[in-house]
Amino acid sequence: MSRVIVLILFLAATAGCQAEGVTEQQAKALIASHCAGCHIVPGVAKATGRVGPSLAGFARRQTIAGKLRNTPQSLEGFLLHPQSTLPGGAMPEMGLTGPQARAITDYLYTLDTP
Repeated sequence: MSRVIVLILFLAATAGCQAEGVTEQQAKALIASHCAGCHIVPGVAKATGRVGPSLAGFARRQTIAGKLRNTPQSLEGFLLHPQSTLPGGAMPEMGLTGPQARAITDYLYTLDTP
């Protein structure tokens, strides 16, 4: 098999992987640009919004938006499409990509102190 075909197969197989290579600073920048207007997020200086709840201690919560079981898969799906996940909820569609949602998810699960 040629190296080009092997590379193409590798890239196709890894396209859906977790937010590999996304630094904490990049995740914080995503949160600052997509979440800061509504939520307080520890460690993200611009995230001082008070429309939605503070996300301090997020990793220890039992639920997401009071209704979804708090798992990384649930959070990622919620971030990608909040209105189809919880129709009529307060969280707006933000137009996140899969890697962006994974990066934000990964960061929020580091927040275990209320």
